Amino acid sequence: MPDPASRPEPEVDQEAAEATEAARLFARVPLGHSTVRYAGRTWSLTRSEQVGGRSQKVWAEERGGTAVVSANLYSPGDGVDRFRPCEMPAAVVLDFLAGWEPT
Repeated sequence: MPDPASRPEPEVDQEAAEATEAARLFARVPLGHSTVRYAGRTWSLTRSEQVGGRSQKVWAEERGGTAVVSANLYSPGDGVDRFRPCEMPAAVVLDFLAGWEPT
């Protein structure tokens, strides 16, 4: 009989895990514009919704700097969210969304 501890771990769907985390983090961003702090710097952060909330966008710009963070989250109604960072790694967006603080 095989040892249960020797069974391989089930594979985690990275894209689905990122989308789930992104949905949780998008929800903590107020709709509209906010001024926030992240990594010791001041940022402008905006969250907007379209199509009755099934499409969301976050856009952040570092004030006085050149850094931006941008991503979309699509919730088409099939129970599977789609997280789409805009020309940057997902980890950059998720770190920002997890780490910003209100001013």
